Amino acid sequence: MGAVGFFPSFLLTSLNISSLGLTIGVILSLSGEIFGAIVGFHLYRYGFSKVNPKWLKRPFWRYIQSSSISRVFWAIILLRLIPFVPSGLVTAGAALTPIPGGLFIIASTIGKIQAVSLEVAVVYGLVESIPPGYQYGLFILIFLSFLVIWAKNKRKNSL
Repeated sequence: MGAVGFFPSFLLTSLNISSLGLTIGVILSLSGEIFGAIVGFHLYRYGFSKVNPKWLKRPFWRYIQSSSISRVFWAIILLRLIPFVPSGLVTAGAALTPIPGGLFIIASTIGKIQAVSLEVAVVYGLVESIPPGYQYGLFILIFLSFLVIWAKNKRKNSL
């Protein structure tokens, strides 16, 4: 999901917790978030290397690309700590900076621990208070909604 960037991770976290239990569900969710960020980082970096570099000449992108590695490192941690900043946006932005992959992994992991902990707390509360039948129904409803939105956008873009 970290590589795709649009599917809400709380849905998978709830599935992990309800299917595998709290401990294994948390471990799986955290490792999935970290692995997804790593894959996404490398995919974005590869994709940006293939794009026409003309748009990277704008002042905003030049500022991002000229930022120090330590500034980018701390920015990744801070942006990961803010609950509603899209993870894919942070990953894509980091891919445009000079930060090495290893430092990205460290910064991203530090930030993701807190984000996943908060997500787990909310999801666990819901998992414990809502009957499983409703949870699965809600999951299917949200998944189908995403599919409908995706299909409409694809159709609109192909016209």
